[in-house]
Amino acid sequence: MTGSPKSITAELRRNVFDWDDLRMFYVAAKTGSMNAAAAMGCQQSTVSKRIKYLEERLNATLIRRSADGVSLTPAGEIAFEFVRTMHHSAEQMESRIAGLDRKAKGEVTLNFSDGLSTYWLSRSVARFLRENPEIELNLISMPETLHGPQQLSDLSITYVEEKDIDTAAEPLGMLHYMPFVSKDFINSYGEPKSVFDVLAHRFLKLENYRRDRNLWSNKMNALEAYLNYSFSTNISSVLFESLRHGAGVTMAPTYLAHLYPDDLVLLDCGVRQTVRFWLKYPADSARIARVQRTAEWVKSCFRPKDHPWFRDEFIHPRDFSNIEVLAIDESRSVAG
Repeated sequence: MTGSPKSITAELRRNVFDWDDLRMFYVAAKTGSMNAAAAMGCQQSTVSKRIKYLEERLNATLIRRSADGVSLTPAGEIAFEFVRTMHHSAEQMESRIAGLDRKAKGEVTLNFSDGLSTYWLSRSVARFLRENPEIELNLISMPETLHGPQQLSDLSITYVEEKDIDTAAEPLGMLHYMPFVSKDFINSYGEPKSVFDVLAHRFLKLENYRRDRNLWSNKMNALEAYLNYSFSTNISSVLFESLRHGAGVTMAPTYLAHLYPDDLVLLDCGVRQTVRFWLKYPADSARIARVQRTAEWVKSCFRPKDHPWFRDEFIHPRDFSNIEVLAIDESRSVAG
């Protein structure tokens, strides 16, 4: 670029977009949520203003707002492709410059479901920090959206394998769900003797299960018509703590049998569901030492040799835990 400093400055003012406007639009479009963009540290009203400025600059409507979130207009789809390219270029710049430092030092953001992070990963955080004192681990829990998992993180644990050209995904393990109750619940309401007895009890529900019906088998979805839900929440830790303290029956991952054998009772009635989970990350970040070190730690937390409850094949909880197992009569099916 040639010319006087004044002419160059004037040209930049005319042609350079405000990166914050583009960044807010990118996050809202990628996640389908204005709240996700607001999570970057701005109020939602600021996010709306930023996107409005961009729309005024382009003289086009880019997003539509609804009760379910935001969706892109045809003009928004075109804008998103340009902004995604700019975002990718910025990531490449970081990986090629800042990432040249191979020292495992700096901040790493890991997006995890609140259930696995609270009840499993948190048990290994002390080990990770002890072995990596110069890494600042930022653990967040942002739900997946119709546009995929939250993309502001360096690493994400997701239940959806789908990835685009900018991301990579590795299978981490399998969650095996079975119905559980607490010992307090059994003491209060007695032991169920049949599948019908199980179905007659109060059930607890995680709203994520309802939203992610595609992750559950047809059999599990069909059973819903027979269940008496008396409690629901969108927070896994609230669900599991309610379970432990006698609120009712719920489908829960079998690793809880390893963690809480003295509190829980497994209802073995032939109902089981498996859900695979993945480690997802931007393709370029694999070269960054601090992200690579964090990814290695995450994978070690789910190593199937050491943690049989995360294996692809189902391992019955009685084989790795002394949890009480109630074998329920399956001779009477739901269909009668």
